[in-house]
Amino acid sequence: MRIGYFSAAWQDIRNSPGWVGKMLLMSLLMLIPVFGWIVVYGYLLGWARDIAWGVHAPLPARLFGNEDGKLYSRGFFAGVISLVCNAVPFIVEMVGGVVLGVGTVGLFLWGWNDGSLMPAGATSAVAAVVLPLVVFALSLFVGFFRWVGWMRMAVYGRLSAGFQVGRIWAMMRHDFGGIMRIFGMSLILGAALILGALVLGIVLCVILFLVIFVGAWLSVLLVSLGAMVAIIAFMTVLLAYGYAVGAMATFSTMVIVRALGYWTRQFDVPAWRGQDDPMPFELAGAPVR
Repeated sequence: MRIGYFSAAWQDIRNSPGWVGKMLLMSLLMLIPVFGWIVVYGYLLGWARDIAWGVHAPLPARLFGNEDGKLYSRGFFAGVISLVCNAVPFIVEMVGGVVLGVGTVGLFLWGWNDGSLMPAGATSAVAAVVLPLVVFALSLFVGFFRWVGWMRMAVYGRLSAGFQVGRIWAMMRHDFGGIMRIFGMSLILGAALILGALVLGIVLCVILFLVIFVGAWLSVLLVSLGAMVAIIAFMTVLLAYGYAVGAMATFSTMVIVRALGYWTRQFDVPAWRGQDDPMPFELAGAPVR
């Protein structure tokens, strides 16, 4: 049965008691580098792992609950997987740029004016077009790899499970359409986030205009007080804007990670054996979709 990933994830979030407060707290934590990210992804991936196992439960009551004892290791491993996956396209682009003499790094190392060092013009022109396309395609692939790696890591509780290229590729190949549906959902959520940020930005610009107008009016009466009020109000509005956009981004992350749990559930997680063993659909000889 084909599942609607967004509707299923959204229903689970909406039916979780106090989900708005949890989302706002996670948004605050995301402002804390490293530690905040570890907690948030450890929490959300634990929830996604539950639905992958077929355990349908609301968001855990406590963000720092760590009921299974793996909240922090799970979040840390997710960060490591993301770091490695994000580094792959960058390394390919850097090496390709150096070898082919295109891109910022390549042009810098080959030299701008030394014709004896620069590759042939036609080759360089083709490379300048092809290399970005290759890097873009690779970025998409490793993004999917990261998602599936997260889920395998969350299920097994080991970092190595998130880097099993063969097992991850087998899962992606078995239902690549499902991964693409989640990717399409992430694009829509990203577009909605940008639109929401623009609308909110326009509203806050109006508010800032009024703040500056009031501050200027006060400065006529009380110079120092008016300026201070204007500065404080200005900073408050900017911080509120940044936090609101962060909250929207956190909601998007909640939906995507939960959807990944639903996608993983189709692989009959309770029947999984060791992380190196074939998965049930492989043992059953299921055709590749």
